[in-house]
Amino acid sequence: MKSNRFWLNLLNIQKQEWPIVKQLFWLQFFQGAGISFFFTAEFARFLEKFPVHELPWVMVLSAGLLWFTGFAYTVLEHHIPFRKFNEGIILFMAGTMLLVRIGSTAITDNWLYYFSLAWFYVLYLLNNLEFWGIAARLFNIRQSKRLFGVVSSGDIPAKFIGYTLALLFVPYTGTLNLLFLGVISMLLSIPFYRRIMGMLDQSQEHHSSDNTIHHSHHPIRNLYQTFISSKIIRRIAIISLLASACIILINYGFYAKIKESYKNDVELARFIAMFMAGLRIIALITKTVITSRLTTNLGVQKSLFITPFLLVGLISIIIGLSFFNSDERFIFYIFGASSIAVDVLRTAINSPVLLTIMQPLPIHERMRAHNIIKGIMDPFATLFCGLLLLLLFNIQQTIDLLTLSFALLALAGIWLIGIVYVNREYLNMLVNTISSRYFSQEEFTLNDTETINKIKDKIKSGAEEEVLSVLSMVASKQNPVSIELLSLFLEHPSVQVKKDAIQLISQKEIHQLKPAIQQLLNESATSQLREEAIYAISKLSHKHTDLSDFLQESNNPANAAALCGMLSNKNRAVRFTAEEQVASLLRSPDETNRQYGLSILKAAADDYDHPLLALFLQTEKSANLVEMAIYAIGKAASFETIQTCLQLFPHYEKQVKAALFRAGKQAVKPISTYFLKEQLDETQQVPLLQVLGQIGGEDARNFLGTLITKPSSNHPTLIKALYRSKFKASPANRSELEELTKAYIFYATELLFMQRGLQDKNQPSSLLYGAIQIELNEIRELLLCLFGLLYNRENIQKSRNALLANKKETIANAMEIIEVTVKKELSKYFCILFENSSIEERCNALRAIYKDSDFSKIDTVMQRILAEKPIRYHDWTTACTLYISRKYEIPVESSNYDKFLHSKNSLLKETAAFALA
Repeated sequence: MKSNRFWLNLLNIQKQEWPIVKQLFWLQFFQGAGISFFFTAEFARFLEKFPVHELPWVMVLSAGLLWFTGFAYTVLEHHIPFRKFNEGIILFMAGTMLLVRIGSTAITDNWLYYFSLAWFYVLYLLNNLEFWGIAARLFNIRQSKRLFGVVSSGDIPAKFIGYTLALLFVPYTGTLNLLFLGVISMLLSIPFYRRIMGMLDQSQEHHSSDNTIHHSHHPIRNLYQTFISSKIIRRIAIISLLASACIILINYGFYAKIKESYKNDVELARFIAMFMAGLRIIALITKTVITSRLTTNLGVQKSLFITPFLLVGLISIIIGLSFFNSDERFIFYIFGASSIAVDVLRTAINSPVLLTIMQPLPIHERMRAHNIIKGIMDPFATLFCGLLLLLLFNIQQTIDLLTLSFALLALAGIWLIGIVYVNREYLNMLVNTISSRYFSQEEFTLNDTETINKIKDKIKSGAEEEVLSVLSMVASKQNPVSIELLSLFLEHPSVQVKKDAIQLISQKEIHQLKPAIQQLLNESATSQLREEAIYAISKLSHKHTDLSDFLQESNNPANAAALCGMLSNKNRAVRFTAEEQVASLLRSPDETNRQYGLSILKAAADDYDHPLLALFLQTEKSANLVEMAIYAIGKAASFETIQTCLQLFPHYEKQVKAALFRAGKQAVKPISTYFLKEQLDETQQVPLLQVLGQIGGEDARNFLGTLITKPSSNHPTLIKALYRSKFKASPANRSELEELTKAYIFYATELLFMQRGLQDKNQPSSLLYGAIQIELNEIRELLLCLFGLLYNRENIQKSRNALLANKKETIANAMEIIEVTVKKELSKYFCILFENSSIEERCNALRAIYKDSDFSKIDTVMQRILAEKPIRYHDWTTACTLYISRKYEIPVESSNYDKFLHSKNSLLKETAAFALA
C-alpha cells in the first residue's frame, strides 16, 4: 500500500493517521501470518489423527487454558511496564510455537495433539489482547469507527499468504514444518511493535490526561467489579459470548463435513489453506474498503445488527429448504456459504464495531472490558460450544447440520435481543463519560428525638458555617419541630446566623416566631440586625398600629426597613398605610424625598408595585431618578408599569433590559406587544430577544417560535434565545428549523473553504484566518442550539460542555453523542466540520454539499465578507477586513465601504473611514 491520496481516500484514512495505521497493519500482518501457519498445521494434524467428534474436547480443554491465560495476563499487565509486557507476549507466542514444533517430534502421545490445537486458541487470545490493548490507547471513538477495520485487516493478507504458502509447500515439507514459518513471522513483528511504542509515547506526551493508565493491586477483583457495576460492559460481554458461540458452531459443522471428504493431513491442510485463502480475500476487501464507511454512515449501533441478521437469514433459508430438499450435500453447500459469510462479517464488521463501542470508556475501564470479553467470555463460549456438541453427538451419534442450524437460530435470536439492550445503554455511556460530576443531597426527617437533640447540640456548639448549613436544612420544611429549632438560631451568638434566620422566617412568613424576633430587636444593638428584624416584624404584623414607632421618623434605615416590610405584608390595611407614605414621597417637590421613596420601592420590587410608579416614569424630568424608577421594577410589576418602562427603551436600553429580566414572566406580554407594534430596527430587537430567552416560560417560547419562520438577520440571536428559553420543536416548525440548520451547515462549510485558502503564513491571511475561526465557533454554537431545539436537549448540552472542554477524548465522545442523537443528514456534516482533523481532510469530505469555490486569493475572501454574503458577519470580522484592505493595500471595490461609513457601530464606521482615507 502506498501513502497517496487515492489509497487514503479509499481506506478512509486521514493523512496524519497514516504512519501509525501502517505500523499497526504490519504488526498484525506478521502476527496473523504466524498464527495462520500454526492453525493450518495443528488443525490438519488433529483431523488426520482423530475423528471430528473429538474436536469438542479440544474446545473444553482450550476453555481452561484460556481462563488461566486470561488470569495470568490480567495479573502480569499490572506489574510489568506496558512496553516490556507486550514485547514479552510476542516473544512468548513465538517461543511456545517453537516448543510445540520441537515437542511434536519428541512426543508422540495423543494428548499433545489435543494440547497443541487448544494452544491455537491461546495464541489467538494473546494476539487479540496485545494488539487491541495498543490500538485502544491510540484512537478515540470517532477514529475507531474509521480505522479499527483497517488496522486489524493486517491479519487478512497475512493469513491469505500463509494459507497460500501452506497450499504450495505442505506437499513437500509436511504440515509440521509450517510451525517454523510461524515462529519467524511472529519475530518479524517486533520491529513494528517498537515503532508503535515510540508513537504511543509521543501521543501520551501530548494527551497525557486522556491516556492515564490505572494500575491496581487487585486486578481480578477489579474485573469482577467492572463486570458487575458497568451495565454496558456486561451487555457487550454477553453479546460477544453469543457471537463467538455462533462462529464456533457454524465453523465446526462445516469442518466436520469437510473431514469426511479428505483422508490425510496433507489433503486436509491443502483444503484448509485453499478455503481460508479464498475467505481472506473476501474479508480483506470488506474490511479495508467497506467496514469503515459502513460503520461511519450507519453508526456503530446499527452496524452491530448486520452479522446476526445475516446469520438468522441464512440459517432460516437452510431450515426452510430442508423441508423441500433433504439432500445432505445441498444443505452442506448452503451451510458452507453461511460459514464463509458469517466468518467474513465477524472479522470485517462485528469484531471492529464491538471494540469501537468500548472506546468512549476511560482507558482503564476499556482495558478491563477487553480482558473480560477476550479472557473470560470467549472461553465461556468455547466451553459452552464444546459441551453442547458433545451432548448432541452422544444423543444423535452424528454431526447433524439441521440440528446445529436450530441451535444457531436460537443463539442468533438471543444475540439480536442483546444488541438491542447494548444500544439502549450506549448513549447513556457516552453521556456519562463526558459528565464527570454528580451531586447528591441527603434528606433529613425530623421525626425522632435523637436526631432533634443532635441538631440542637450542633446549633449550640457548631462553627458558624456548620450552623448555617443546618439552618438551610431545617428551614427546607415547615412543621412544628422546624419552627422550634428555628427559634434556637435566633439565640446563636453569631450575627450572621441570626440574620439568616430572620430572613428565612420572613420569607416563609412564620408568624409564630414574630415574638422571638421582637425580643431580639429589643435586646440587640446591632444596626444590621435591627433593620432585618424591623423588616420581618413589619411583614408579619397584622396591625399597622403595632408599627407606628418605626414610622415616626422619615429618611432613616429603620423607617425604610419598616416601609419595605409593610409593602410586602399580606394584610391590606398594613400595606395601604405604607403605600400612602411612599406616594407622598414620590409626589414630593424635594428630589431627596423622591429618591428615598424610589429606594424603598426598589427594595420591595419583588413583592410590590406602586400604582404611581408608571406615572412617575412618564413625568419625572431627572434622568438620575428615572433610572432609579426603572431599577424599582421587579417581579411584582404590573402590565402598565412594564409597558411604560418599554417606552423608555430607546434611551435607557441597558437599564430597561435589566428591569424586564427582573420582572420575569410578567414582562413577556408587554414585550411581545411592543416588539410587534413599534418599528424597531434589527439592532434594537437584539436585547429584547435576549431577555425573552432569559425569561423563558411558555408565553416567551410561543412568541419566539412565531419569529423563527420570518426572514431576519437576527436569526443567531433568536436561535440562542429559543434555546435558552427551553423551546422544543413541534411538527409545525420542525421543518423550518431543520432547513435553518442545513443553511448554517452550508455557511460553515463556505467559511472552512475560505480558511483553506488563507493558510499562507503572511500577516493579513493570518489575521483573517483567525477572524473566520471566530465565525466558525459562533456557527458551531448556533448549530448546537438548533440541535437542542430539535432533539434531546440534555444530550446536546452535555456534548456542548464536552466540546468546550477541548480535550481529544471528550470531543470524540461529544461528536458520537451528536451522531446518535441528531438526524443523520445533519450530524454527519456537523461532525466533519468540527472534528480535530486537517482543513484539507474536512474540505475533501464536504465536497458533496459545497461546490469548490476559488478562495485561493485573499481579495476574493475579503470581497465575500464585505458583501455580507451569505451571512451577516460579526462586526469584528468586517472591521478586520476593512483594516487589512488599507494596511496591506489589498484592492477591494470601494462600493463595499459605503454602507459601513453610515453604520451605527462606531468600530465599523471608523474602520471604513480609515480604509477609504
